[in-house]
Amino acid sequence: MIEHAVGIYIGLLLLACVVAIVSKMVTHLPYTIFLTLVGLVIGVLGIGPKIEETGFGHELIFFVFLPPLLFQGAFHMNLNSLLKQFWPIVCFAVPGVIVSTLMVGGVVGWLGGISSMMVAILFGALISPTDPVSVLALFKEVGAPDDLKTLVEGEALFNDATGVVLFTILLKAVLSGQGFGFGQAIYEFVKVSVGGLVLGAVLGWIVFKIMRHLEDHLLENTLCLVLAYGSFWLAEVIHFSGVIATVMAGLMIGNYGRRLSMSEKTTRTVETFFESIDFLINSLLFILIGLELREVPANIMWMTVFVAIAAMLIGRAAVSYSFYWLLNQVGKKRPPIWKHILFWGGLRGSIPIALLLQLPDKGVLETWRPVLLVAGFGCVFFSLVVQGITMEPLMRRLGIGGNA
Repeated sequence: MIEHAVGIYIGLLLLACVVAIVSKMVTHLPYTIFLTLVGLVIGVLGIGPKIEETGFGHELIFFVFLPPLLFQGAFHMNLNSLLKQFWPIVCFAVPGVIVSTLMVGGVVGWLGGISSMMVAILFGALISPTDPVSVLALFKEVGAPDDLKTLVEGEALFNDATGVVLFTILLKAVLSGQGFGFGQAIYEFVKVSVGGLVLGAVLGWIVFKIMRHLEDHLLENTLCLVLAYGSFWLAEVIHFSGVIATVMAGLMIGNYGRRLSMSEKTTRTVETFFESIDFLINSLLFILIGLELREVPANIMWMTVFVAIAAMLIGRAAVSYSFYWLLNQVGKKRPPIWKHILFWGGLRGSIPIALLLQLPDKGVLETWRPVLLVAGFGCVFFSLVVQGITMEPLMRRLGIGGNA
């Protein structure tokens, strides 16, 4: 019954609030670390409602949870700073994610016991996007250079888009059982990416023009919400990338709309609203993954989890160090120590969790979905807890920032 499902979600959000209150009162550690621990406890102890009772569906993640997360990240990104770091960001976020996807998939397929290489590469795609929230908070605390902050934030914004596009293409291939050629994959990737980028820019520009004639913070905030969901939905309907469309729309509104059409009150309203939505969705994602984990059989291949964590680090190291070296050879020289921050600061967060939850329980994934759920959560757990906690000591040891 709908009343039962609503009651469950109210309870889940209350739990999220309690976790946030405890994290604020007990320690200064990021809230996402505590959420990860809560998800682990729910999964291990088997507490909470069954996932079926929540009315949760895999399409809910894609069409309801992802758009505001992506829009909020793009809305806060400074376009001028982004353009100054354009080529490094593009290199890390596009070929970098592709290299990471193939390397992680190769290692997991070779050593992790996943006999289907397509499924292993699909796992590589969903675990490659990074989450800069915790790292950026530390950057602010220690006074890290603006160029480094832009590089980390810009890479995360666009590798989210690249990772989700790759994941979507690979998921279709895995479920169809037919696979595809390299040329077909490249064509599909370029088509949906360019189409999504153009569509998002056009819709963002239209909404920006409309907002220039408005002085109503509630109406303008609602328009931003419609833009976030509408650009995503329309792009998917016409077979473009909804992720890239929403990111581009968010960039347009966050830079041109906020500067040229929004009043100070409207800006505060939009920022607060989307930050609140971001908090709610992140909370639900980590709790839902915990509820999914409780359904995983006890005889799961735990070695795959450790191999997946190692593969994630190997893939990130290969991209961070090799691409950073290459960029320093052909472009602006950047401090050598930054490559260590890019490697260890490549945390995984809400996007990999969202993609894990989107995996359907059918076809070849009926066999491998439980393994991917545990391996993916293991990677996110290691990333947020181990890497997240050790980032500040590493940054201070390397002398990053004026306050170090």
